Amino acid sequence: MRFAPIFKYRMRDCMISMGVVVLVMIALTALCFFGIVTFGQIESSDGSGEVIMESTTMNFGMPVAIFMFVLSIVSIREDMRLGIQNGAGRGTSFAANTACMLITAVAMNLTFFLLTLLWNQLDTGVYIVDIFGALYFGEPFLAGLGDLAVSTAALLSLSVFLAALGVFTSLMYWRLNKAGKWIVSLGTGAVIILFVDVIIRYEAIAKALGRFLDWLFTTPWNMALSFAVLAAAFYAFARLLVRRNAITAATA
Repeated sequence: MRFAPIFKYRMRDCMISMGVVVLVMIALTALCFFGIVTFGQIESSDGSGEVIMESTTMNFGMPVAIFMFVLSIVSIREDMRLGIQNGAGRGTSFAANTACMLITAVAMNLTFFLLTLLWNQLDTGVYIVDIFGALYFGEPFLAGLGDLAVSTAALLSLSVFLAALGVFTSLMYWRLNKAGKWIVSLGTGAVIILFVDVIIRYEAIAKALGRFLDWLFTTPWNMALSFAVLAAAFYAFARLLVRRNAITAATA
């Protein structure tokens, strides 16, 4: 079993990529502080209606999630090819890649949790937007340790889900022929349109969807659970693709 060499190769590459993202986000935060770049502005008052603060804002959450999606797409094919060329089985290559994606997601989210926590203590007037804080706590700039930890857990589940989706999507398109790629690409849009049409036409389905969305947005843990279930499903489907299909040329 050649799990360790593949894991070490992928993990080193993931950590280098993560380091670049972290440095870029730190640099952007510093540029926000010095007023060189802006990502938006907020206003607050003392209750009398008079504006007393205007602050530049930015967001760590979405770059983390998007990074995991892109990383998973570009890494799985390389790991499968290199693994098989060096005598590792499909399952071993897939397991090593999956382990690296999970560890990287945890490392990324923990890093930005600590950076956000540290930045909040500096009282710079530049605030880091928290998407789950805005959704669930009614406060886009979380300062409390507990709320920030919950938001980070939700973001971690989103990161893992997008990593699983990226792996599945990459493997699916890798295995499909040209006609299959066209069918899936066009069919995805058609399915979305059909789904919207069904919701509009059938009240029972619309109500069921509404109840699910109400449950989903009740607490961050509900969303985290949903993302975790979806991640497990997409990784399972991706594993089936790995097991049943032959490895194609590097240009495919």
